[in-house]
Amino acid sequence: MKKYIYLLVIVATISLNAMAQKGGRLEAMKIGFITERLNLSSDEAKVFWPVYNKFTDDIKKLRQSSKGKISEEMADMPAMTDAEAEKVLNDMVNFKIQEADLLKKYAAEFKKVLPVKKVVLLFKAENDFKRELLKKLSQRNRD
Repeated sequence: MKKYIYLLVIVATISLNAMAQKGGRLEAMKIGFITERLNLSSDEAKVFWPVYNKFTDDIKKLRQSSKGKISEEMADMPAMTDAEAEKVLNDMVNFKIQEADLLKKYAAEFKKVLPVKKVVLLFKAENDFKRELLKKLSQRNRD
């Protein structure tokens, strides 16, 4: 079951990257989804989107640098020594810590431009959007 979920996440990530490269259609869908869920006023949108864009850029940079490094390190798992496995594990934990630090930093930034309830809704909306995409991809793969 874990392998299936892992494979689904990989397929979703590849699909999302491909869709994102096709004129930013995915990004436009995400912006519309978040705007609708948060019910942003025009004043809120003006101050929110620059902060959100910086947040997504920072998360993207972190994921690209960390995930690429970890993937390379895991390329030859069967031949990996315990010391190498320990390093990979530490890198994975450090990535999660850095990701949590960014989330904490930007939660504070979002609270400066939005009411706290909308900040909570933002993170819920992001998760809902990902879930919707995975559902659509899963349905496509079944058809």
